[in-house]
Amino acid sequence: MNFFKITCLVLLSVCLSACSYFYSEEGLVKDTTYEYLNARQDKSLKVPSNLHHKRSVDYFKVPEIKDNANQAPIGRDIRLEAPAQLLDVKDNIRIKRESKNPAVYIKDDREFVWKAVIKLFEQNAITLSENENYVIKTDWIALKEKGLWLGVSGKEDVDDYRAKYKVSLSHGELPGEYQVDVKRITAEKLDDDTEKWVTIPARWQDSAEMLNLIIANYDILSIEREAEKRNAVIAGVEVQLARDDNDNAAILTSADQETVWNKLPKVLESLSFEVYDKDKRSYTYFVKHEPEEAGFFATLFDSEDDEYEELPLNTGEYQVTVITLVEKTAVVFRDAQGAPLDTATLTKLFPFLNKQFAKAQ
Repeated sequence: MNFFKITCLVLLSVCLSACSYFYSEEGLVKDTTYEYLNARQDKSLKVPSNLHHKRSVDYFKVPEIKDNANQAPIGRDIRLEAPAQLLDVKDNIRIKRESKNPAVYIKDDREFVWKAVIKLFEQNAITLSENENYVIKTDWIALKEKGLWLGVSGKEDVDDYRAKYKVSLSHGELPGEYQVDVKRITAEKLDDDTEKWVTIPARWQDSAEMLNLIIANYDILSIEREAEKRNAVIAGVEVQLARDDNDNAAILTSADQETVWNKLPKVLESLSFEVYDKDKRSYTYFVKHEPEEAGFFATLFDSEDDEYEELPLNTGEYQVTVITLVEKTAVVFRDAQGAPLDTATLTKLFPFLNKQFAKAQ
């Protein structure tokens, strides 16, 4: 059996080598893919002196070749991959269509967006040569021939292509959004013959590939952040009766404002409050309190659950505001006109609120 396997491997290697022997640039059947590189210009056509055209039109005028053409890639250096498309993968991301460099607008917290940019380079051990005022410049980044990410840095690790990038974060056109702009500022290729680095053109597509990596990393961090928020809302929150900075009676907790804001609807609904409107700018819920009558089984078994106990609160409309204090978050209940409830009323409500906040929902 071992002899059979060895024989198969030998035959396979022979077949593979035979393919290159028969069809390659040096094989019996020559590969002419890059044969055009050896082409030479023929002599210009000459019209005999005794032959005249009354009318001639140059339908195929060849544009003038300028000095920049000498820097353009030829042969194997030409990259034939599909054009890069910017990945506006989330609803809060939109592409800046008219932009010299690839750029997108992201509507999110500025520090969180910048964290996604910095973390991408940190995770891939990319050295930053500059990092100031939401603008960074990278040291050399190693690339594969087709522009794919290698994720290594340092001159010792680069043996084919390398590039440097500039990433900036600035205010966008709309409130609350920020522009992420990427530019590949320089790129080089190692010449195999001279073993020297040669400057190569930096294209829009090269910068777009880097921006897509940033967007992808931002998407990953956003998903992790949403999961943390959901877990925080589901978990119980410890609260206490206290006062806010304006000396109003309030519910105080060490949970952050967003967690309390997201958890409040469940707490309010469990206590027969109907949320009919909200204003995120002022972190205020507008609610109606209409106690439900206890059901037949609740009356029959004399349930002690809060949902069957009547709150010490008049039927009507109220406002509930979430306020950020120093390392604390306050929840202030107000009447329909916005006046905070007095201490006596909130003290009576506190046992019900405390129990619902503590529940894992």
